[in-house]
Amino acid sequence: MSSALPVWLQPANDRLMLAYRAERLPHAVLIIGRVGDGLHHFGQRLSHQLLCTAATDRPCGQCRACQLVAAGSHPDQRVIEPEGKSETIKVDAIRDIANFMHETAQQGGNKVIRLTRADRMNNNAANALLKMLEEPTANTFLLLETESLSRLLPTVRSRCRLLRLDRPTLEQAQQYLDQHNVTERVEDRLALTAGAPLAAVELTDDTLSAWQERVERFRQERGFSDLAAFIAQQDSDALLTQLMIWIDSAVHQQFHTNTPISNLDAPVVTPLSGLPSTQLFAFRDLIIRLKESLAGQANLNAQLWSEQLASRWLELTSR
Repeated sequence: MSSALPVWLQPANDRLMLAYRAERLPHAVLIIGRVGDGLHHFGQRLSHQLLCTAATDRPCGQCRACQLVAAGSHPDQRVIEPEGKSETIKVDAIRDIANFMHETAQQGGNKVIRLTRADRMNNNAANALLKMLEEPTANTFLLLETESLSRLLPTVRSRCRLLRLDRPTLEQAQQYLDQHNVTERVEDRLALTAGAPLAAVELTDDTLSAWQERVERFRQERGFSDLAAFIAQQDSDALLTQLMIWIDSAVHQQFHTNTPISNLDAPVVTPLSGLPSTQLFAFRDLIIRLKESLAGQANLNAQLWSEQLASRWLELTSR
């Protein structure tokens, strides 16, 4: 059985289930949120509720459908995830679920299809999904989960009910960590994950150490070749995420918003906050472009993008 939702996600779930009981839930729901705040947990829970056959209090955990979900073998559920080094949802995966949509539900209830990272569909896959959205079948629900709404085709977005998940307050995030017996370096964990409690719980000591090393190298290293070589050795996604957090934290400081900044990040973020916001946003745009390029090209030249990033960082911080 899927575990209970964190408190900040419960109101959105209540609204959807209220619409479902009133037979007003659309066949396609596009859920926008952060994985570290519980995006996939929300999609999993909603899928379980739609498959449960109890009259109330879904999921009940007792019916045949709930037992099948718990065993990971419910025949009326499909979960589509990105595949391969490029982490892309391809058209064949969408065609498979198109056939599934027109099949009779084996358990006599609903059918549910989850696309856990819908923004990773390539164009052919998105166009194939569009046809499914235009021709819905009875008692079949599509749950599209994404962190990046802008990367989905406007025509796909327009055919779904959009649901933006709430983010937790600092107090809610701290309580979540306490409930999961995480009591050490709580401030650092939340700052390092931009306040995302599910991600903060999963941080390992190795991850924290790697983060600290990147703080020191980016703060102190002024040699282009040495910094580029260090960047090339890093996990690209972790590094770019860390840089994005630094830039966003600096911008938030400029506008005096209540964003947690750990003592660990302060030596980097505080100087950045003194720079013109136009320069910070320009560097942020570079991070986004690199993230998109690395996600779309499994064999992107590591030396080239590492040197580009090192050059821009040194240019930004030398002023």
